Amino acid sequence: MTERCKKLIIAAVAFVLGAAVGGTSVYIAKKDAGSGQTVFQTKTTAMVSAADYAAVYKKIKDFKPDIWENINSWVDGYTTNNGAKSGSTSFAEESAASDDYSETNVQVEGVDEADTVKTDGKFIYILKSNYDESEKIIKTEIKTVDIRNGEPTQLKSISIDGFKTYDMYLSDGRITVIGTEDIEKDSVKAVIYDISDPASPKKIQECTQSGVYSESRLIGGKLYIISNFCIDTENIKKAQPETYVPALDCKNYNGTVNPDSICFYNSCSNPEYTVLSAYDIKDGSLVSTRSVLGGTCTVYASTENIITSSYPTDGKIQITRFSATDGKIELAASGELNGELLNQFSVDEYKEHFRFVLTDRNGEYMKNSLVILDKDLKKTGAITDIAEDEQVYSVRFMGDTVYFVTFRQVDPLFSADVSDPTAPKITGSLKIPGFSNYLFPFGDGKLFGIGQNADEKTGRTTGMKISMFDISDPANVTECAKTDLNAPYSEALSNHKATLADSKKNLIGFPAYGGSNNTVYYIFSFEDGKFVKKAEADLPYINSGCRGLYANGNFYIAAPDKIYYSQLEKLDSFKSLELK
Repeated sequence: MTERCKKLIIAAVAFVLGAAVGGTSVYIAKKDAGSGQTVFQTKTTAMVSAADYAAVYKKIKDFKPDIWENINSWVDGYTTNNGAKSGSTSFAEESAASDDYSETNVQVEGVDEADTVKTDGKFIYILKSNYDESEKIIKTEIKTVDIRNGEPTQLKSISIDGFKTYDMYLSDGRITVIGTEDIEKDSVKAVIYDISDPASPKKIQECTQSGVYSESRLIGGKLYIISNFCIDTENIKKAQPETYVPALDCKNYNGTVNPDSICFYNSCSNPEYTVLSAYDIKDGSLVSTRSVLGGTCTVYASTENIITSSYPTDGKIQITRFSATDGKIELAASGELNGELLNQFSVDEYKEHFRFVLTDRNGEYMKNSLVILDKDLKKTGAITDIAEDEQVYSVRFMGDTVYFVTFRQVDPLFSADVSDPTAPKITGSLKIPGFSNYLFPFGDGKLFGIGQNADEKTGRTTGMKISMFDISDPANVTECAKTDLNAPYSEALSNHKATLADSKKNLIGFPAYGGSNNTVYYIFSFEDGKFVKKAEADLPYINSGCRGLYANGNFYIAAPDKIYYSQLEKLDSFKSLELK
């Protein structure tokens, strides 16, 4: 278990235990954000504003450090099915790719997501971060490959010593790398580079905020970073806000967040902030910031809203909606829902409504629900008690229809009509062995699934599979094609950005791990009702961060130390370029 995951789980457990001892929580928002008294599936949640740091201190000092201290001893044994981030993805209702080159697989059109490989069709940028054992430091490189002439050539790399990176963005002549300088400290840093001349990159600005990195999005040139910041409740000092309030450091701001943006949830007792900040990538200046004490487990973002949800506590999650327009973050609504979310794809915004697919656990007993809320997060409609004793494995919202997979021994692929937000209804289900971890739209009336086979009697997984579903009639979904793969696992089962699924180019690509410490990159097309394997590129070592992409008539497989390439029309053989 990584230190980041451990901290988040500790925070979730502290929240559970803290609820029994009557703690409180802190939200950062503008004073005029409203009372927040909205009606939810479970109950109304009230917020009050803080007048100054003293009010914040008073709330935080009520946390119980003795309980907090005792959590570490058993948290390492804690496991959760949420650890494998499976789910549906959207390609923004089809594909974010242009006609000339492919882009990162994202959930919502116009909302970019960070990844380890980016391209603008002219250059490929590959992020590599590793620990140098000899020098005892973390080394990060952004390797730049010129692909304008077909044959790739490497340009000067960007090097950042002592910086552990997670992922990056490419937009408007800027590369923005997100990471941390010290994995033992709670701080997230974004480093912005001007790459208008890719051969001569220049650092523009660094932006740092308190907390462990959770998620980020890039919308309209504004970078939104979400982090979780734990408070050391034993060492807070009333006269020193920096001991209990998050801090920011960027071009135009340095210090703790202002007290006039703090609000309190009376029912929360988790000493961990969710820090949400927006920066302008042109110069690294802060546009706005808000924070939520309680910790974030799941983040969904549209072009106008950001939804955060907490870890489940007593079978409930806290939901917060922030409006986010041109970097201006405002607290819009908040409350609770029964159950827990699988990941970001369990949430969707459509016609001023927000849809959620949840799994409600009670010991080993499980049931699922589909809940629709309005812009104030008041419930308008729901379907409950879906697929009892099973859990959600993937979700795919497509306008007036939602498809979601539950699993225990066989894979029910449900379809639901959500055109009327007051009366959603299940319209069909398809049961097949195994399950799909992700669902991708693939042209008119088709849905591509990547997942795993499973024994129908035991539910034990037996290897990977890909499926094509005919959804031309949502009430009668069929599996029209299936191919089994000789691979036990793939990054594509836990990271939607590892899959390329482009119906316009008729391309499906993803990496998978073989049995001899190697990675195989598969490329398929879908022709005459069946999958056709176009290539099976053998990478001679494990490349968990490799990505497939196309540009200017070529297909590229970008790995941290090597790039493979072939003409799109001749995918039977690949050349390669070693990257230094």
